[in-house]
Amino acid sequence: MATGRQQPSIQDLIRLDPEVWFSTHALIKDKRAKMVRAPKPNTLQKRMFAYYRECQAKGKPCKMIVLKPRQKGASTCSQAIIYHHYNRYMDLNGSLMGDIAGTSDKVFDIFRRFATEDTFPWDGVNTRPPKEDLTDTVQLETGSRFGKETAGSKNAGRSGTIQVGNMTEVAFWGATDNKDPALAYLQSLYDEEVMSLCIADSTPNGPAGWFYNTCMAAMNGDNDWKFIFAAWFEFSDSTYSFESTKEREDFEESMTDDEVNEMEKYELSLEQMKWRRRTIKDKCDGNVDKFRQEYPSDPLECFLMSSRPRFNMEKVNRFDRGTVKAKRGNLELQPDMSAGFIPDIHGNIYVWEEPLPGCYYLVSVDTCTGEDQQIGGISADPDYHCAQVWRKGYYDHLGIWHNRKLVALHHSRLDTFYLADEVQALSAYYGGCIVIPEVNNSGLALVKFLEERGVTQYRRKKYDDVAKLTLQAYGWDTNRQLRKTIIDDLAKAILEDAIDIPSKEFVKEMKTFIINKKGRPEAAPNHHDDYIMAGAIANFNIELATEFRNRSRRKFNPARPGVSKTAMCPDGFSRKPLDMQRLMRH
Repeated sequence: MATGRQQPSIQDLIRLDPEVWFSTHALIKDKRAKMVRAPKPNTLQKRMFAYYRECQAKGKPCKMIVLKPRQKGASTCSQAIIYHHYNRYMDLNGSLMGDIAGTSDKVFDIFRRFATEDTFPWDGVNTRPPKEDLTDTVQLETGSRFGKETAGSKNAGRSGTIQVGNMTEVAFWGATDNKDPALAYLQSLYDEEVMSLCIADSTPNGPAGWFYNTCMAAMNGDNDWKFIFAAWFEFSDSTYSFESTKEREDFEESMTDDEVNEMEKYELSLEQMKWRRRTIKDKCDGNVDKFRQEYPSDPLECFLMSSRPRFNMEKVNRFDRGTVKAKRGNLELQPDMSAGFIPDIHGNIYVWEEPLPGCYYLVSVDTCTGEDQQIGGISADPDYHCAQVWRKGYYDHLGIWHNRKLVALHHSRLDTFYLADEVQALSAYYGGCIVIPEVNNSGLALVKFLEERGVTQYRRKKYDDVAKLTLQAYGWDTNRQLRKTIIDDLAKAILEDAIDIPSKEFVKEMKTFIINKKGRPEAAPNHHDDYIMAGAIANFNIELATEFRNRSRRKFNPARPGVSKTAMCPDGFSRKPLDMQRLMRH
């Protein structure tokens, strides 16, 4: 005998769940301009339906921000959720706002079709509106009204207080310095109860503006919006079959480095890669960056493709495959001024490579700006300190070249006094190597603390106008011209595959480092550049790196067979002699 609660009927599920209604009664026009009844939701649509379902189950407002690829049904799903929501709740007021009138018209037509062609008998009655004038507003039998508007028009905001909203192509709304249409629209939205629903959807349009900022915050869990995204390869229609085995083999042999990297990174099939190649050619004018913007694989990359990345993205993407998890812990100074590593999963130090006797190291430090100097004050997301240890390139005993490499780092917002402890320990752990602290921001305080501790520091030339003398001062001073120079030098090293960067966070920062409209390289809005600046300082000054000597093996025998006089290492490592001219410049 059956026990337990009675299972809901299909009619009950249709009334409760917009995905069930969509899959059984909705009428849509597909990409071939054919009418399709009861369509099957795709990956992106399923994620949108699932979050709406979650909000209804928890009895909370539903606010989702959708980063959508071209022609993958995000707008269709938005209208399906809103239409279904209107049949669950009485007397709602809502509006659709697009970037231009054409966008509003096209999307509103989807809602209108749902309302006029619905075959489901809600509560036993036909709730379809009369087919009179539905051009700008549709009102259902539930008393709920849905209208359309255009961002920036003189009628924008005419709907008054709304409980349901759809901001479509919001990244293109064209905010000015004095007015942001997205914020003005949200002021009219009541979003405090379960009947409240707002869906903001758009294709990307650069790393700035309300849509970008809200997406970034939502990805980090810093607001009450749900970020929803699906990569191009997650859709079943993003594939082309091959007509023969030979065509498939020929395609595989013709693949470019970029295609191979994409295929390996996301574990894609050749059929998916064929679709990608054809789409780039037919719809993106052969521009790979345009494809990455319109049909993203990565939710961050697509925003940046509409700007100018400073670093070669193909090379940067290769670093992704080389990133590895670091050994994490703390460094403790010993009485002899060496340092010992203590493993700790919550430690302040990340180590990818232990010091090698005879290799050369330096520590570079980009100090953060104080909270009082942050744009936006203490409420803003302040910078970080970033102290990095870099090893100079070398030939091993087999004659194999090893690139210069980031081998350890510290990343925090510690008080400068405690930062000095971490920097001193890093220097000691890598043989008392030279430290190059940037003196901009709070760097002068760090220089003072390191000097008191007796840490070897970089000295720059500084002209004294009063004494009419060229003096030496501690620390690296990054002026405007020098900043561009060291970033250019880092970009060159990346392009030439001359450096190894195992840090995932460093690689992520390179992806968000752009050239702004004034031609200045900088971090994209809501991102940081501390990894990059510390790395750029180290890369530019790598010839100043100092040698690590194993304290238990201080003696060096220059007559040892197979080791040149320029090798500084009993383990058979060798490297090019120091460039003394570069050592003395700057």
